[in-house]
Amino acid sequence: METEVFLLNKILEDLVASVSGSRAAIFLDSDGEAIAQAGETTKDIRLLGAWKEIHLDQIKEITNRLGLGTVHAVLFSLDEGNELIAPISGEYCLLLFLSSFSNLADAMTNLRKAIELLRKDIE
Repeated sequence: METEVFLLNKILEDLVASVSGSRAAIFLDSDGEAIAQAGETTKDIRLLGAWKEIHLDQIKEITNRLGLGTVHAVLFSLDEGNELIAPISGEYCLLLFLSSFSNLADAMTNLRKAIELLRKDIE
């Protein structure tokens, strides 16, 4: 179990390091519980993560009901920066905290890479 948590933390640390302006990343389960996290933790990212996971579930439900397709990621643009959340599988999601000046295309590219690594680790 410790080895698995270490690998998850390493994937998140690499994600935060690879995206200029990223502040933190958190890997969440379907209940919004943090499984692993990396980066700046001065804010309660576990609480923010749980809240954003609820929003992601609602967005996925609405888009499904309206027949709009699969949600690949959701961007929350806030005064203090951006939050990019993406589903990993039916039960998990990944949230990346970014500065307002982060390159979103770069963030999406690196987020997708991290998601693939996480999928391999959890499946």
